Amino acid sequence: MVIHILLLNPIEKARFCPGNSTNYPVLAILLWYAMVRTFLTNWSTMANKTYSILDYHQDTEHVRGSVTGRTLNRDDAPMPFKIYRGVPTFHLAHDLAMPEVPLDKALQKRSMPEKASMPHILAGICNLTAGISQVGKNSNHGLFHFRSVASAGGLYPAELYIALQNVTGMNDGLYHYCALEHTLSQLRSGYVFGALSGTKPIIRFFLTSIHHRSAWKYGARAYRYCLLDVGHMAENLQLAANIHGLPAKLDYDFNDAFLARFLGIDEEFEGCIVQVHSLGCSTDTELDETVPVTNKEIPSFSRPATTAISPDAFKAIHTTTTTFARCPVKAPPVPLEKTTPLPDPIVPASTAGTIMARRSRRNFAPRNAPPRDLVDIIGMACKDIAPACSDGIEIGFIASENSGLKPGYHRINRTDCSTTLVKPGNFMAMSARACLDQGWLENAAIHFTFTANLDGLNQQCGPRAYRYAHIEAGRLGQRIYLCATAKQMGACGIGAFFDKEARSLLSLPDGHAMLYLVAVGPIKK
Repeated sequence: MVIHILLLNPIEKARFCPGNSTNYPVLAILLWYAMVRTFLTNWSTMANKTYSILDYHQDTEHVRGSVTGRTLNRDDAPMPFKIYRGVPTFHLAHDLAMPEVPLDKALQKRSMPEKASMPHILAGICNLTAGISQVGKNSNHGLFHFRSVASAGGLYPAELYIALQNVTGMNDGLYHYCALEHTLSQLRSGYVFGALSGTKPIIRFFLTSIHHRSAWKYGARAYRYCLLDVGHMAENLQLAANIHGLPAKLDYDFNDAFLARFLGIDEEFEGCIVQVHSLGCSTDTELDETVPVTNKEIPSFSRPATTAISPDAFKAIHTTTTTFARCPVKAPPVPLEKTTPLPDPIVPASTAGTIMARRSRRNFAPRNAPPRDLVDIIGMACKDIAPACSDGIEIGFIASENSGLKPGYHRINRTDCSTTLVKPGNFMAMSARACLDQGWLENAAIHFTFTANLDGLNQQCGPRAYRYAHIEAGRLGQRIYLCATAKQMGACGIGAFFDKEARSLLSLPDGHAMLYLVAVGPIKK
């Protein structure tokens, strides 16, 4: 109505605005003010009605009877590696002597060895975090590169970047790690942390996700898998840095747009999910995005395929979760129910060796598992150096009759390192059915479950908490993978399941959801 009145001719306007015509300019100003205020009010209302995390999670649920196979466009298959060309390249050392630190001691703080070679340390950290662990053949007789991290469908959407300053043997700047070539590609050259930040070494890592790599196969639900996969890599990075004597403080909150510009990534195809503050670095250590790039075409390398696109729901949820939170999630109170204390876990296998030996193995054998080995794996889920939001998820497990533990659904109480039997019974067959009827899962000894109160997290921390929950589930899921490998057992992560059936199986309240499941057990020789 306001716009219509302003567009009327003077005669028509007099019908709506009787009185002296000299009042028209004043009236016009008032009407324009009303129009602008109305627009801003409506815009604000629409902005607050963004695609919510609960909408996304519900829209991407798997429902029995409606899950069908996707037809994959092979011409649009994403490149499995990000390889920069036309930029300076630093070749990392091979055949490195890795620190021999037991997995159960890997989270303890340690100092960097004196006279340590920082380029060699970075080479080791990169290799353990995101490197190639084995080369095999795929179903098309082509080469397939197994990585040190678990990934849904072997699509590996996560990428690793490093910002360095004052590091002996390295030029200052921003680098990307290319796993295929075991090299660092320099994307910016200069004092990335500012010329006045001192002379001590500064290191910060960044983990991103190239969305199309997973969305190509899994559609809109792939955002869940991308977050889980970045969580897998974050755990490897934390362990790798720690055994080399470098700090690694995980940080899930930052200005997405700023980091996208600094990393030189195209936000249409790639987004930063985690940053990790390391040597001489904290949340207060600012980056300088004015440091020159080494090639103006750097953002174009974020496109993993010629016609790569992300589903609208995928892009909407990533935009929704760009909100800044940095809010602590209070640890849940110690339960009043009867609990079973967990002994200190014993996992003496080499951390570095275990990371490189890890595989997703699903050929479970329906035989008895050593109960103490399973208890050690459960106990490792309680040992942590994590961000404050780590308590945004709850961990439990479904024990089979072959586990040597009481069959049923148990909750892991991470605050006092104990477990609680929540629901007795043999639920392995039901769990396998909920996981898209994958019968082989029934043969596992134990199913670890990762759940979250998504509604509560959203109310407390905002939409970005959706990232918190999935990253943490992936991070601790990777640890279970490693512990199972160290115990000579198989492990396989499951992100695809009938969501409502999973909630019903675990008797989850409204607003809660299962995010991830990792099956563990003896495997066929």
